[in-house]
This record gives sequence, structure tokens and C-alpha cells, in this order.
Amino acid sequence: MTGKTSGGVHVHRVPVRFGDCDPAGIIYFPRFFHFFHEAMETWFGEALGLPYATLIGPRKIGFPAVHTEADFKIPCQLGESIDIELRVHKLGRSSIRFGYIARTSGAPTSPARLTGATVCVVMDLDPQSAGFRQALPIPADLRAAIEAFGVSP
Repeated sequence: MTGKTSGGVHVHRVPVRFGDCDPAGIIYFPRFFHFFHEAMETWFGEALGLPYATLIGPRKIGFPAVHTEADFKIPCQLGESIDIELRVHKLGRSSIRFGYIARTSGAPTSPARLTGATVCVVMDLDPQSAGFRQALPIPADLRAAIEAFGVSP
């Protein structure tokens, strides 16, 4: 499930497995929110050079979702692969709005199977900090990496 990144778009490939599906053989809708999170995790390391585990662990910076949404257009079935495209739609002082489009794998101009968005807050995860579990400004190195990746409307 490795991805590729170019021109402000990070692509995370997901094979649709048995455990992702409902009895009708299509992806059970909450799984897409998990796929969105996987795309975000891989984006940090592959596109920004800042591995998610390093941010969460040693740097003690979290990215909890405070809003998420999805519009389902074309069902995705067991045995298919889909590409989850991640874009940064807005970069705030302490938040990031991600936009997602799911498409048939390897077909970047195919119709959207699903569109979605998530807003994540940048959170202090250091239990020794006075700001523990509170929003914090996006660190300068992270902001610079995101801006270099590209913010699209």
C-alpha cells in the first residue's frame, strides 16, 4: 500500500479486502475514514519527509480529526484496488483541512468513486506540558514542508 506524490497530490493505494466489505461485497462505509487516515499517515513520511511515527512519538505532536465527511458516488468492491488522493485544502494556525478523492487504482482521470474531507487539529501530546491535549501552532518545519507540498483550494 505504498503511494506516490506529485504536484500537491499524494496517492495512497488500497487493495479492497474481505474485511473491508459488508455482506454485499462493497466497502463498508466507515472503512473509508480509516483509509483517509492511512493516506494522511503515509503523506507525512512519503511527501513531507516527516514520518508520522516520529511526530506522534518523539515529537509528541498529534493530529486528531475534529471533522470528517464523505460523499459516496460509485461502490468499491472486494478484489479491486483504489487510490486515495490526498490534497491539503487549507492550512490554519493549528489545523489542516485534507481533501480526498477515491478513484480506480492507476486511473487518475477516472470518475471519483468517493470524495471526502477531514479537518485535523495539531495537538500537544506531551503529558509533561502545560498545553497537554490542547491545540498548538503548526511547528515551523512542518508548516514549511506542507507549504512546499502545496495547498490547493
